[in-house]
Amino acid sequence: MCHVSFSRPNLPVKQPKDAHVGAVKAFTAPALPSAPVLPDLATELAAYDATEPTRVTAPDVPNGLGEPATGAEAYLAFLEADEVQEEAHH
Repeated sequence: MCHVSFSRPNLPVKQPKDAHVGAVKAFTAPALPSAPVLPDLATELAAYDATEPTRVTAPDVPNGLGEPATGAEAYLAFLEADEVQEEAHH
């Protein structure tokens, strides 16, 4: 008869409804994120369009005809020109 206590089904111990108090932190929803503020692109684009473009002028390299060379002639003259060597200081 001593086996009667072992034959009972194992039932879970009932917990009180407020057993979680103190063990679980109260949930608070995070604040909603705000949309990023975009810069005013229209005014920036208008200011960019209003500025004058800067032009870089190529150095005048004579082409043998007394006129400054332009375009491919200036480029080829630049490539064929001797490279300026700096003196080594000892």
